[in-house]
Amino acid sequence: MRLTKYWFLEEAFDMVKSVSMGDMLSLCELMVMKTYKKGSEIHGRFDESNRIYFLTMGHVKIGNWRDDRFLLKYTLGKGNIFGESKIVSGENPLPYSAIAMTDCLVCFIEVNKMEKLIEQFPKLHNFILKIAGLKLRKIETRLEDILYKDAPSRIHDFLFDYVKENAEEEDSRTFARNIFSHNEIAKLTLTSRQTVNNVISQLRESGDLVYSTKEIEMSPQDLSFKK
Repeated sequence: MRLTKYWFLEEAFDMVKSVSMGDMLSLCELMVMKTYKKGSEIHGRFDESNRIYFLTMGHVKIGNWRDDRFLLKYTLGKGNIFGESKIVSGENPLPYSAIAMTDCLVCFIEVNKMEKLIEQFPKLHNFILKIAGLKLRKIETRLEDILYKDAPSRIHDFLFDYVKENAEEEDSRTFARNIFSHNEIAKLTLTSRQTVNNVISQLRESGDLVYSTKEIEMSPQDLSFKK
């Protein structure tokens, strides 16, 4: 089973190559691998367990519950981690919830076990820091977009980045599975749902976007221009 976990981690995380296979297998030995169906909570609002989660397949949304409303903060795709605050900064993570946006495959480990492993295999600490650093950089870029770009540009670039990061090729098309509602796009770009509707309609009319509830496809010219 630990070889199966290693294979999924290696496929999802490029930084695995910077850690010896022996170190990674020691980590896999203590990890739990679990599948989550779309819509299920991976880490709940009342979950007091202190775990680091490695997302090896699928997408999750991270946020907080206020009464019965989920306040979306950001989303993560495969090759990301969450719940790593204690390892990275020494502080316990603030309360949060993680909900599967698609069917997900996750490996997780208790923080106290991870800390003991890091003492034994210091390169694992660098492995965690690199992944956390890439995640933080993406969040910072999103904040900069909110500060310096207008609403249509934020929506366009959000869709473009998502397609580029999750691209599938089929019959000369480059597209990504659509996992977002218009309301979620609005929250992630700090715009309104109506603005999202208007911008998507304009992009459709201009031929820069093919958009449905199942797929998002950017025009080849747009994708080539922004490489």
